[in-house]
Amino acid sequence: MKYFDALVEKIKQNKIGKEKFIEELKTIKSLEDIDVEDFENLRLLGLPIVSNGDEIYIETSKRLIKDQKFCIVDIEANGSKPNEFQIIEIGAVMIQNGVEIDRFESFVSCDFLPDSITILTGITQDDLKDAPSLGFVLELFRLFLGDAVFIAHNVNFDYNFISASMQKIGFGPLLNRKLCTIELSRKSFVAQKYGLGFLMEFFDMTFGEQHRALVDARMADYVFKQCLSCLPKEIQTTEELIEFSRPPKKKRKKKRSQVSHKVLV
Repeated sequence: MKYFDALVEKIKQNKIGKEKFIEELKTIKSLEDIDVEDFENLRLLGLPIVSNGDEIYIETSKRLIKDQKFCIVDIEANGSKPNEFQIIEIGAVMIQNGVEIDRFESFVSCDFLPDSITILTGITQDDLKDAPSLGFVLELFRLFLGDAVFIAHNVNFDYNFISASMQKIGFGPLLNRKLCTIELSRKSFVAQKYGLGFLMEFFDMTFGEQHRALVDARMADYVFKQCLSCLPKEIQTTEELIEFSRPPKKKRKKKRSQVSHKVLV
């Protein structure tokens, strides 16, 4: 999704013509099975675009943080790679203006559960045997998420795992804007570590046993709200918040030119 992300970065700075936008979307391989001319469908996939006449812009570039819906998500899976393993639990908290407005929680049916995952999460095969199918849960989750900003602690893991799982069963990728609470925490306050367990001790908070989806989502939600309370005043819109949360870009080191030296004998 690298080229898609680059296109969104371009649009969030300036409006783009509708035809140009469609033309660029058609060149992105990960969207080749998506009707990119159907803007309503793109919004259903999570992309917060607005069509204003012949121009397109990203709604989150204008929306104030207090008006934005944020979905704080956590998943548990029976392995780390989405092409080999699957989600076994999803938990999520939807907030707006600092207030929880909805929750999502579900086990997912799965026939393979390693002992190491049971030891880590406490989830057993009995918990999963009568759970709804992955397709059913992902369809409900897609409707729950809408075009909210997707937030997680180490967001790329949860976002990419869910997106790959949705593509695998024919639902199309996630196109939501996303934000990582680890990176935002590092920008917001000083702590020795930024793992969820340590941050709960840091804030003297508890929500239950870690490594259960909804518990971890609630922990990340608490961390996110603490970060919002520390934001610089000039950060007002959702896109400004997303940009602020990102780590500084690493400067590329210039390669030293190699100069050949002749040895005089």
